[in-house]
Amino acid sequence: MTEDRQRTQPNWRMRFVNGAARTQSTRAEQEEARFIAFIATVVRPAFSEITRRLAERGRTVSVQETRAACGISVMNGTTEEIGFRITTQTLPSAIVPEIEIRMHERRGLRIVRKTALFRRGPGGVKTLDNTTIEDVVTEFLAGYEDALARLEKG
Repeated sequence: MTEDRQRTQPNWRMRFVNGAARTQSTRAEQEEARFIAFIATVVRPAFSEITRRLAERGRTVSVQETRAACGISVMNGTTEEIGFRITTQTLPSAIVPEIEIRMHERRGLRIVRKTALFRRGPGGVKTLDNTTIEDVVTEFLAGYEDALARLEKG
């Protein structure tokens, strides 16, 4: 009777019962793999370029990377000027990189957090497939200039 019951079980249940038979990756796993590849091919090279440019200004840069986000923090002495992080957002038709910016204003007394999608340039919202190293650098520099202007206001 057990054999008959196993034959009549829905396909999803058999995959759950026999985990070793699972060969398909879930949508979440596929999206995570695409984001990890995006970090390796676009974000890391962009952060290397940003680090190089900021080192010329005497800034200390640290990079934090996880499977779900990749971020950069910029310090001027003991003051954090900006925290810039890239995550993803899943839309019905695409996976898009999302920017999270953390900055201080009023001479560091207040922290402001902003989120945005990559939109600069022609073509509207960027996806993981059409976001370039230059796009990341451009978005970072725009956020960094905004962060510096807010920090200096008092």
